[in-house]
Amino acid sequence: MISRIEDEKCWDIIVIGGGCSGVGCAVDAASRGYKVLLLEKEDFGKGTSSRSTKLIHGGVRYLKSGQFRLVKEALQEREILHKNASHIVRRLDFLVPCYSFPELLFYSCGLKLYDLMSHSSSFKRFAIVSSKTAFNLVPTLQTENIKSGVIYSDGQFDDARLLISLVKTAVKLGATVLNYARVFALSKNTQGAIDGVEFIDEETGRLFYAKAKIVINATGAFCDSIRKMSDKTAVELISPSQGAHLVLDKSSLESNYAVLIPKTTDKRVFFAIPWLDRVIIGTTDTPTKKIEIEPKAFKEEVEFLLETYCAHFRQAPLRIYSVFAGIRPLVDINKSKQTAKVSRDYFIEVDKHKLLTLTGGKWTTYRKMAEKTIDLAASLAELPARRCVTKNLKIHGYVENFTEDLERNRLSIYGSDAKEIQEIANQNETYAEQLHENLPYMAAEIVWAVRKEMALTLEDVLSRRTRSLFLDAKAAVEIAPKVARLMAKEMGKNDDWEKEQLEKFKQTAENFLCFVNFVSD
Repeated sequence: MISRIEDEKCWDIIVIGGGCSGVGCAVDAASRGYKVLLLEKEDFGKGTSSRSTKLIHGGVRYLKSGQFRLVKEALQEREILHKNASHIVRRLDFLVPCYSFPELLFYSCGLKLYDLMSHSSSFKRFAIVSSKTAFNLVPTLQTENIKSGVIYSDGQFDDARLLISLVKTAVKLGATVLNYARVFALSKNTQGAIDGVEFIDEETGRLFYAKAKIVINATGAFCDSIRKMSDKTAVELISPSQGAHLVLDKSSLESNYAVLIPKTTDKRVFFAIPWLDRVIIGTTDTPTKKIEIEPKAFKEEVEFLLETYCAHFRQAPLRIYSVFAGIRPLVDINKSKQTAKVSRDYFIEVDKHKLLTLTGGKWTTYRKMAEKTIDLAASLAELPARRCVTKNLKIHGYVENFTEDLERNRLSIYGSDAKEIQEIANQNETYAEQLHENLPYMAAEIVWAVRKEMALTLEDVLSRRTRSLFLDAKAAVEIAPKVARLMAKEMGKNDDWEKEQLEKFKQTAENFLCFVNFVSD
């Protein structure tokens, strides 16, 4: 990647930001044949894109506020993503418990409309069930006061795994991508238009200047800092909101069904979702002034999630395995103080220096966001007009006729790469070993991440190439020395590198560990 950057005189498009918005733009632009460079200051998905609720969904709650266009577009994108990445995006059935007949009427009408709006055969599942059936489907629910339930389906995925697959898709299409490449300045031509970026390769400390016909700022919650590099007088767009999640034992649900509670005290829906043999509960909507790359859940968020869980389930969770938080890049031109009222739609801006900014939105609509952004970018840069092809573009790892039998294989989430990972495991007994009894991963996946997925740090591997830190933060810390040794061997690093990586990872892990004993306390 570095040698490509050295050789290229001028890119068609430079994308700043390696989350779902930026990588989506890189995939779209590369698939149209444009010369694309993507730069990410940390690792791919280090920010919000690896900290979602793990759902590909239309957004049931937006129906209540009449945002039908937003919901319909997201439902269409859900179908497209399921079709193009069936190895990662899968159907998940939901139960909505109803505590009165008016609730049943209200939720069944809304969810039936949701079902009809999707025009989907893959996700049609709407049904009304009795209270007895509801308890059979989710045995841990409170038995008191539930009169009936409504069933519907949505999509579920591993956000970081999908992002890495999209990065690999972009590369296969000809894009040049670089993580740990921090943009610190934008350059302008004699007419005052942005015509390039200056960045530092954090791994080597080398400085680079890259020229482009247009620059896209797709840095999510951090977009205002890039906007101000272009225009110091730019008014901030982002009104940040923090969403926190708790990771619990699978016994918290004892079900393959997710549960949606539509009414909570903070006016967001509450999810309890089975995910990778754990249960995720969330999410909160807490206005915050700090936009941090490594946000930490607030005590009140953890208390709210546990209180809401205990109000609807029979007993408090026995253990919290991990706590994670992410910053939503909500766009609020009027700077509303209530982030629940701020638009969840995406926002595209071109400033007076022709910096194109894409922010807002959500994972489900990343492809459509990218399509509109690249349409505009190509027009502004006077690039040859080429239509978007991502609607039918298979994402890296796609397997034809993906079946339930394949899905039961844990490596199936890697799609077509699973075979090569298994071959690495077969070559060496050490690589076939499970890293921890409470985690599903084997050493071969660490080796694969270093060799084939641009993993450069211990956190890259334990947080995003595998989801160890999210699934069990204590276990991730316990295996960190072994994983650091594996990585050091692959990368030719010394003991000092291992020690430095272990120290940095432990600091990051503290944010995930801070409330793991909260239940017993």
